[in-house]
Amino acid sequence: MKFRYDINALRALAVTAVVLFHYKVNFVPGGFVGVDVFFVISGYLMTSIITGRLAKGKFSIWDFYHDRANRIVPGLMGMCFVLLAVGYFFVEPATYHYLGSTSISALLYFSNFRFWQATGYFDPQSDTKWLLHTWSLSVEWQFYLAYPIIIMALNTYDKTRRHIVPILWSMAFLSLLLCIWNSKAEPASAFYLLPQRAWELLAGGIVALQFKNSAQKYSNLLLAMGLVFIFIPIVMYDQFMPWPYYWGLLPVIGTCLVISANRPDAVVFKNPLVQAIGKWSYSIYLWHWPIAVSAIYFGFARTTSFKIASEIVILAAVITFGGVLLALFKKVSKDKLAERRLPGLIAGAGALALTVGFAITITINEGMANRRPDRERQQLETYRAAAADWTYPEKCNGRDPQGNLRPCQLGPSNEGGTLFLGDSFNMQIFSRFVQNAKLNPENSFTFLATPACPPITGIRIIRDRFNCNGFVEQALQFAEARNFKQIVLVSNWYAYFTLPSPNICFIEGNICAVKQDPSWFFEHLDAAFASLRTRLLEFRKRGAEIVIVGATPSSAWDVPSELARRKFRGDDTQEVEYIDRDEFEVMAAPTKSRLISLVSSIGAKFVDPLDFLCDNRRCPTIDKEGVPYFKDEAHYRSGAVKTAQFQFLDDAVGVNNRMSAAPTPAENNPEGISENVRHAPIL
Repeated sequence: MKFRYDINALRALAVTAVVLFHYKVNFVPGGFVGVDVFFVISGYLMTSIITGRLAKGKFSIWDFYHDRANRIVPGLMGMCFVLLAVGYFFVEPATYHYLGSTSISALLYFSNFRFWQATGYFDPQSDTKWLLHTWSLSVEWQFYLAYPIIIMALNTYDKTRRHIVPILWSMAFLSLLLCIWNSKAEPASAFYLLPQRAWELLAGGIVALQFKNSAQKYSNLLLAMGLVFIFIPIVMYDQFMPWPYYWGLLPVIGTCLVISANRPDAVVFKNPLVQAIGKWSYSIYLWHWPIAVSAIYFGFARTTSFKIASEIVILAAVITFGGVLLALFKKVSKDKLAERRLPGLIAGAGALALTVGFAITITINEGMANRRPDRERQQLETYRAAAADWTYPEKCNGRDPQGNLRPCQLGPSNEGGTLFLGDSFNMQIFSRFVQNAKLNPENSFTFLATPACPPITGIRIIRDRFNCNGFVEQALQFAEARNFKQIVLVSNWYAYFTLPSPNICFIEGNICAVKQDPSWFFEHLDAAFASLRTRLLEFRKRGAEIVIVGATPSSAWDVPSELARRKFRGDDTQEVEYIDRDEFEVMAAPTKSRLISLVSSIGAKFVDPLDFLCDNRRCPTIDKEGVPYFKDEAHYRSGAVKTAQFQFLDDAVGVNNRMSAAPTPAENNPEGISENVRHAPIL
């Protein structure tokens, strides 16, 4: 194919947008659309290559796979090997184990499935996943495996050959419909999986077959419109929008228009810097994300101009070093022996096998914890166990796929029990009442909880990853159909209603509005609390006691992970061992005062966990033995909730408690709760 400066410039634009977004540069909040631009480009180039060779009778599917592997595999394999090798010396076992297992999925091109089953791309936890960006390479490789077979099959018969373009249109349309549907119903699958992303790659294929525009008709108009359609999402979209959804159409259409304009001779495209970035785009994409994650991992995360400049210098050095290696490789490859395919295939397959084997060894050996003496190893294992100490049953999480509530019943399901309603902070206290119900069989507790879902009416979650919208209303209707003695609302209240709050909108008629203006925001927040007050008053009139539990303190760190990192490196851990209560109180004050006002107005009870989990100034994150109270940055682990520290929950609910001291994380047995947990009947 003739080299096209415009397509190479699109690569430069796409990778620049992605890097700036990942490096949290504020003026490109929608820089993630660069991946969508890459998908369209890939679809265009692959279709051009396949159909061009088929037309000449020279297409070989094995040559096609070889060329794609030659383009993609060495860079990815080199990056994974370097990360695994460096990680051996500097990365603690839990993270190293995860790096090893995700390296396997990346090198075998199914990492999109791996990350699809984990947290979302835009979640805070994503910042610590070294190979998260490889999901897009897996999508492309899966497309490369299937697409040439489909085109070859369609090209076999005259009837299908004449209808290749309509067939591609149909496939793209069906994929788009699936994408739009899943962007709300199953957002992770819409983001990560090929069937929901195929329309973007197929859009490039349709341009290659139907909109070649050799005569360059309306090229200036197409080019201008295309660039506008790409730049608008980059500067106006943000990570809280459902994605790709309908919004993905704009950058995809924009990329198609730029390619269809067929203006490789445009001066802006031939700029040497633009062309260099385009040619290096794959290397930049591969290395920019691990560099960003390493900055966070090694405590270099707070953004300053100096730190951004340092990361860019590091990235440039990596790319320059790679360029030198590439030049040497090309020089050596001129040798006749190196030009033959078989030796290259054997060497490449051997290197890939060694790298995958390295990753498997790390994974099987649990991150090679034996790199440290026994005492340190046991301490690191304690941190790992703390991070896994969570006993709320998945079968009781939120609602089932049909939209039915999934309550968990502890003890008898008779009249007059206690209903706990809330988010994951409600889930974290579950273990205490499991033990209570076991020791006090007369007590009855019902839990309704879904993550990231505050128990308040009059609001919606904009990016509703956990199907919160509608849950609270349905839960209140559930409570209305029963005669609960108590209703306890437990939530991470302060995190939702602290400005800026870009994922909360307030219902106004048929729309859900959001503004970051403080007076507007708190006026609508007061209206939402007034709506909740009305609903709770109805329960009070029926004789139910209402208890609202404030949020437990949250750390700036993922406590077990950060302790493990610092201990492994021999760094000081003091700042991780405490939460500043004064800082937390300042953040909590606007919402906390409204909660106190609410309970006062209806004769309810407000319980502030800070009074029991903190002293006057600090909230400890570890016990006297150095065992973390937390499983992450915000949630207390299940074993910690069973300790005497959380006696205030029993007092708040007014139940007898004959509980003993809680076990350490390693002794805590999540499976021990199974006989005490069952689904409550749903009316």
